[in-house]
Amino acid sequence: MSKMSAKKKEPVTIREADEADALEIRNVINSVAAEKYYLVPETSREDWRETIKEIKKRKGIIIVVQVEGKIVGMAYLARGKFEKNKHVASLGITILKSYRRMGIGTAMMNHLLEWSKKQEGLEKITLEVFSTNKPAINLYRKLGFEIEGIRKRQYKIRNEYVDEITMAKFLT
Repeated sequence: MSKMSAKKKEPVTIREADEADALEIRNVINSVAAEKYYLVPETSREDWRETIKEIKKRKGIIIVVQVEGKIVGMAYLARGKFEKNKHVASLGITILKSYRRMGIGTAMMNHLLEWSKKQEGLEKITLEVFSTNKPAINLYRKLGFEIEGIRKRQYKIRNEYVDEITMAKFLT
């Protein structure tokens, strides 16, 4: 668990998620998904209790960020399911709109990167991001992620084509 203050000076706690956080995680994802610009699914159909168990079983992690006791964001590193790709973890991060651009995303990413350095056999972190999400792309680049590929016109959001950018960071 780590503590910090957001730019608005509220105390922020970052900690590993547990099954009791499942509903709040789903609510955060649904809120961000409703914006259409940051997540592929329109709603979270997942049972996050099961997802938390599965990610932990595969030696990954889900973290949440709390402000005044309320979960306002979540992030995960999910390792590959197979022997061939268990050295790679997929990263996802979601933050409620009113808590963005406060340093919370950077703190969450740093938390995950520090955690990942201690994981035996983890060599690479990958992520996908919409080409229109410039703040996220800039953050990922600042933290050492590089573009590995672009899937042109992969999504159509409000009748506009959006490319999907795949990025990665090697830990070794």
